[in-house]
Amino acid sequence: MPFKPYESRFKAGQLLAEHVINKDSALGDQLKENSDKFFCFAIPNGGVPVAEGFSKKLNINYDLLIVRKIKIPYNTEAGFGSITTDGTVLINKPLLNRLNLTDIDVNNSINMTKREIKERLKLYNKESKLEKIIEQNVKERNIFMMDDGLASGFTMLASIKMVKKYEPKKIFVAVPTAPLSTIKIIQKEVDDIFCPNIRDVMRFAVADAYKNWYDVPESEVLEIITKSSFYFKKIKEK
Repeated sequence: MPFKPYESRFKAGQLLAEHVINKDSALGDQLKENSDKFFCFAIPNGGVPVAEGFSKKLNINYDLLIVRKIKIPYNTEAGFGSITTDGTVLINKPLLNRLNLTDIDVNNSINMTKREIKERLKLYNKESKLEKIIEQNVKERNIFMMDDGLASGFTMLASIKMVKKYEPKKIFVAVPTAPLSTIKIIQKEVDDIFCPNIRDVMRFAVADAYKNWYDVPESEVLEIITKSSFYFKKIKEK
């Protein structure tokens, strides 16, 4: 059956949840029996509506895992690595070697990315007790890592590297779409990867998997997590 583009990121998250259950029935049974043993991290901004649909379908909680790409100075739409909130840095060395950037260029880009992360933490009210909260949600739990899709996968790899520090029981990556080449890289780092739309193509764009693609604004992320019954911050304040 040919793939039908997702109607929205939220709908993609719901279909992704069904895909997890269909692909791994034993894992699906565990989710139904004891959802508290599972937790989800969404990479903002696009991963948040996906995680909301996914978490609502499976009745599990999620939080934001803020990670930013290290932008190429002359092409800020692209990056040569990623940084997470705890300072985990992952560099795409083969790409960086081809860019002919100076050490000053690289350091400036890294420092700018760190400033962006601080701004995001402030925006989402995550400046205090962040490490303790992450450890509480990760240690000895089954973790789903989510985004609206993967391209090179470096942002997800940096996120996985960070989460592993907090001793999860297992790590699963769940994304609506990704190229086969990236799937092969990611699956070496996690217990399993769930992706309903894997494409073996030379040119790949996450946007191609969606009927109505747009860059999710921060205002939409804030609206989703404020109204959500599954977002971690909301639950903690009850």
